[in-house]
Amino acid sequence: IRTDTGLGSGLVFDSEGHIVTNNHVVDGTTTVEVAFSSGFKARGTVIGTDADADVAVIKVDAPAEEIHPLVIGDSSTLKVGQSVVAIGNPFGLNGTMTLGIVSGLGRTQFAHAAPDGGGFFSTADIIQTDAAINRGNSGGPLLNLEGQVVGINTAIDSQGQLIGFAIPSSEI
Repeated sequence: IRTDTGLGSGLVFDSEGHIVTNNHVVDGTTTVEVAFSSGFKARGTVIGTDADADVAVIKVDAPAEEIHPLVIGDSSTLKVGQSVVAIGNPFGLNGTMTLGIVSGLGRTQFAHAAPDGGGFFSTADIIQTDAAINRGNSGGPLLNLEGQVVGINTAIDSQGQLIGFAIPSSEI
């Protein structure tokens, strides 16, 4: 996903052309372009956002042969130590795949939204992984080894360590 504010990733949710990504990927943007793995590109429209969950939905009109929805898995079945794969667009390198494990479950991190009275909201039940997640991976799928989406890559440790975070698929 390319916007006028940066790069991100996403996953095809259904055959109607709905793409799921992170809210912070599309927040404040006026243009969205979705590039498919085939090289096909389509303009997208942000049709829904949830800043607290950091999830957004983009709608694209694309030929049926470009639309390949991913299977959404059950994130509640994840176990610490289970292998996972992160797919995304780190630093503009399309289709990058990294392998890691679930390092922790039920993590909490600050949300991208703040309450009117000051302070911060937090998002709970976050998946921690050591699969490499870098700038541009945001919004891409975290998959189990059956190829099912169990999370949406969302953040890296603020210190730049090999700690990645994903929103569980149950939040989608």
